Amino acid sequence: MEIVAKKFREQYVREAIYPDVKIYLDALRERNLDDTLQTLHKNQLVAACITGRDEFEELDLVMPHRTPFTITRADHGLQRPFWIRHNEDEIMVTPTRIHDHFRTTEPVLIDFQRYIVGRPNLLTLPLWPV
Repeated sequence: MEIVAKKFREQYVREAIYPDVKIYLDALRERNLDDTLQTLHKNQLVAACITGRDEFEELDLVMPHRTPFTITRADHGLQRPFWIRHNEDEIMVTPTRIHDHFRTTEPVLIDFQRYIVGRPNLLTLPLWPV
């Protein structure tokens, strides 16, 4: 039984299957100088940063307050790819970290990395003791 379970785990890890259902995250606008974390927190908005990679520049966006909850409630939310709609483009990203407010523990900043198909993409997997 142990051997069969091990083979299934290896097969699951080797398969590079994208999810059938795309989850879109809509960006409201790009961040301005007036969009500080405190101001966005008061207005029920969240800052998002897509780090630059290779030929792509870094993007600072403003997203709705529900976005971090959409990520955390999705199956394998911190490992799966999401698509951000921005200026009629679909950017494939994976979340790297969700920063919480120190006092209210509500999310204020989301860090994303651009997911480029066909190139090595760094994923952080949480380990849970069994």
